[in-house]
Amino acid sequence: MKKRVRRPTSQFAQEQGGYNLRDRKKNKHECNNILGLDRISSLPNEVLVSILSHLSLKEAQATSVLSRRWQHLWRHVLASTRTLDFDAEKTLCRLSNVRAGARDLLICRYVDWVNNVVEHHRGPVVETFRICFDLDPKFSSSLDKWIQFAMEKGVKMLELDLLSYGVFPRKFFPCYIFPHELLGIKKESTSKHLCSDIPSLHRCACIGFKSLTVLNFKSVDVEEEVLEYFLSNCPVLERLLVDDSPNLRNLRVVGPSISLKYLVIEQCSSFVSIEICDTNLVSFIYVGCEINMLLRNLPHLVEVCDYSYKSIGDAFTQLSCCLSQLEILKLNGLLFQERNHVFPVLANLKQLELKFQANDCFILLQLASFIKASPYLHRLVLELYPLCERIETRFKKASKCSHEYLRVVEIGGYDGRASDFEIVKYLIENAVQLEKIVIDPADPIEPHYCFPKHRIKKTNEEVEREENARNLAKQQLIEKVPSTVEFVCL
Repeated sequence: MKKRVRRPTSQFAQEQGGYNLRDRKKNKHECNNILGLDRISSLPNEVLVSILSHLSLKEAQATSVLSRRWQHLWRHVLASTRTLDFDAEKTLCRLSNVRAGARDLLICRYVDWVNNVVEHHRGPVVETFRICFDLDPKFSSSLDKWIQFAMEKGVKMLELDLLSYGVFPRKFFPCYIFPHELLGIKKESTSKHLCSDIPSLHRCACIGFKSLTVLNFKSVDVEEEVLEYFLSNCPVLERLLVDDSPNLRNLRVVGPSISLKYLVIEQCSSFVSIEICDTNLVSFIYVGCEINMLLRNLPHLVEVCDYSYKSIGDAFTQLSCCLSQLEILKLNGLLFQERNHVFPVLANLKQLELKFQANDCFILLQLASFIKASPYLHRLVLELYPLCERIETRFKKASKCSHEYLRVVEIGGYDGRASDFEIVKYLIENAVQLEKIVIDPADPIEPHYCFPKHRIKKTNEEVEREENARNLAKQQLIEKVPSTVEFVCL
């Protein structure tokens, strides 16, 4: 057999780079391997985990389907994660536009997502635990488990936001009931003592909430005993919000040992009374029906919001212990009854927010009274609520009241009515040091609704109305606002 002899390449070929068909095929194969290589997956685990740590929890978890190598990497990120924020905003906004079956599927996927994360979390501490989705009592067992998980991790910020469709209060829907047993409280007892038959939960409750600083309940049925347990047993709890809790009737926040500084109670349909005494509370916000409100010895209280339907006289009577020290005051003026009420001096008031019906012919009189009573007012916010039909209103004339400290005026619900213009004109004439006017043509949210405004999609009619109002506002005000005042139309 003849022996094959490889011919040497020519001098020309060597000089031109040594062209050889076999070598070229080999190089082409190596090039394809390089192009097809997953260079990221070849990086060390430490580098990949560092990359995943810059993603949101949901995005990091989604990488588990890429390959077997990636399947468990997200858990390393989870172990060091101290913030578990399960806010599925995009999915929430879709719920009202899908069929019932598809809606149930989306909700179940959300529950599975939270369960998966809770099951695989191995870190010693979770500082923030937030649930934000449309969940009803069918998922009570999962919610109970999530709360207990947060307790065991020494959570600092706990929020349960279970608004129906992420938007509406659950007045006509079943509501998740916060379990007394989880805190070791006997439901049938009016006193707050611990159940001896669940010692494991007892220990968890006493230890797990010692670091709690923020507690938010939205569309959670939580009763007085539970809230007072938190107030008494959470030594660093500073912020409490209760929104749309259907069976909450009374609440007492009493005693210097309570650390609470910020309290919000909104749209609790059965709520009838609150007592706040001898505490270090800084801010109190109430939205809902008229209640019996007892406030006493609150030396640090500087902000009060009372969006309930009551006369101005009743409002001032209930706030009498703190009116002289308030810096921020928000009132619902929709049902002001006493047009000639003598206002007390609001000596420290810096910010005032008032809600009026746009057709209230006494608006200017009320404004004049507030301006006279607030000599150091810096910021004034007005929200005008329209009626079903556009009606022009002639205001009762108010006397001139020069004010030297008012710098910023904001008016929401401006619709281009002649009465709207009269309000701006009056404020320009009397606020001699005015620096800025902000006009917002969008309809303000009614005070008895507390759903997140950003989740509500505007109709074409609403968009058109706002655009027309915006154009009217510019036509009416641009030439009238002094050059020394900044004019902003949102």
